[in-house]
Amino acid sequence: MTQPAAQRSATPRVIVGLAIGAAALCLALWGVPMADIGSALANLELPWLVPIAVIFLVQQALRALRQMVILRAGFPDHSYRRSLSVLCIGFFFVNTLPARLGEVVRPMLLADRDDIPLGAGFAMVVVERAVDLIAMGIMVSVLAWLVPAPDALTQLAPGVDLVAFGRTVVGVAVPSVVVGLVTLLFLGERAADGVERLTEFLSQGRLASTRMHVLGFIRHFIAGVEAVRAPRRLATILGLTAITWALTGLMYPALAEGFGIGSAIDYASGMGLLGITMLGLALPAAPGFAGTYEAAVRAGLALYGVTGQAPAFPDGPTLDATAVAFALVMHWWIHITQSATAIYFLVVDRVSPTEIARNVFRTPRSP
Repeated sequence: MTQPAAQRSATPRVIVGLAIGAAALCLALWGVPMADIGSALANLELPWLVPIAVIFLVQQALRALRQMVILRAGFPDHSYRRSLSVLCIGFFFVNTLPARLGEVVRPMLLADRDDIPLGAGFAMVVVERAVDLIAMGIMVSVLAWLVPAPDALTQLAPGVDLVAFGRTVVGVAVPSVVVGLVTLLFLGERAADGVERLTEFLSQGRLASTRMHVLGFIRHFIAGVEAVRAPRRLATILGLTAITWALTGLMYPALAEGFGIGSAIDYASGMGLLGITMLGLALPAAPGFAGTYEAAVRAGLALYGVTGQAPAFPDGPTLDATAVAFALVMHWWIHITQSATAIYFLVVDRVSPTEIARNVFRTPRSP
């Protein structure tokens, strides 16, 4: 039996994601005995997990509010309750399926449950990702200018100014995203008209229906992106984004206190760790971002001095073991918290996770 085309196209991404995740997990655990990791985990003060869960739930609620603001530009009846449900379920699949295949779940759910066209749903995701990248780039850039870089950063590549390199990358990436977004905002409709004219020869015959669906997707996508053009709505989206990222950075120093390394990780370090983690998650990943998340967090902690065989505190586990334990707890505690919200909505809203998974592999993901 042959696989569906969409499933065949996903297979290479799944294989690459699994390979990268396995290699990253080996790097994250490299040189640290499992007994030492267990000792570090045993030293965690569990009450510190509570504020981390609360911060995560608040930022998830803010993301749902931002999603609703974007969608209401074209679909004013879209409710916050439905937006929160779709976001929690969608992020569960992003965090569960390999190679970020879960990114299509939110547009699919919006189309199935609210009759919001797929093009508009994908536009919402693109707007979110663009705004997140811009906000993250700006915040990391500000911290890079205001806060001295970790000493370990200068030792990674002697003779190379990695801070200046990072600023250059941000200085190129952020304006590029801004230009692309602005181009879609003001020239998108003209581009759609151009595509329609260029494909007029396909308006008859077997490809006519395909052309109609593609053009419909393009126009819904452009209309969805144009939703952020209104100054008041754009200001709301940017404000919610800034608050969300600012809150997320608080989770790292909170967990550092729980592991007894609070003196090494303050809020500025937490924002740096957040930026490094986000870079790691941009890679194709295994299910749950297993491996890539741990490797990124341990690498970030090493930059801030949480590395080596010295004890994290008197009679405590080594810094290396503490770093691995930190990465594992941060990753999977957040994953458990997010999964709990998704399971709640899956049950209450009677949504079938197996049907969603089948549709992910059945639906073409080229948009």
